Amino acid sequence: MATRTDFVQPQAGSQGFARTNKTFGRRVTMLAADLVTANVVEAFMVPAGFTVTGIIAVATDMDTNGSPTLALSVGDSGSSTRHLSSSNIGQAGTSTQTLASTGLLYTYTADTKILVTATTGSATAAAGTLDLYLTGFMQ
Repeated sequence: MATRTDFVQPQAGSQGFARTNKTFGRRVTMLAADLVTANVVEAFMVPAGFTVTGIIAVATDMDTNGSPTLALSVGDSGSSTRHLSSSNIGQAGTSTQTLASTGLLYTYTADTKILVTATTGSATAAAGTLDLYLTGFMQ
């Protein structure tokens, strides 16, 4: 399993009042090498005290095969599928706002890296992007 960090700048901390809506995320660059089964990309960090209420994920077509197989998951080191489980959004360049039930109202107790995992590798990998955002509030 290969892990690659895609973010390079500091992430926003826990500013604001409790229950103030926050959105953490960014456009994640996905290399063809990232689209192999079990490879992981560190997308961004969320701060301690962040409670997740939603997800926005928009992918480009990263599996150009006529019978695409790519499945992407979004989670963290505790659960690779906490927020998105084996989604096919990278097969044809689609989007989702469906948060996995294990991620709804999940509160992070420490600064945590959000991970994108290729649950099932691409049949014909093509580099692309994943616009990935977690919405929620600070405790």
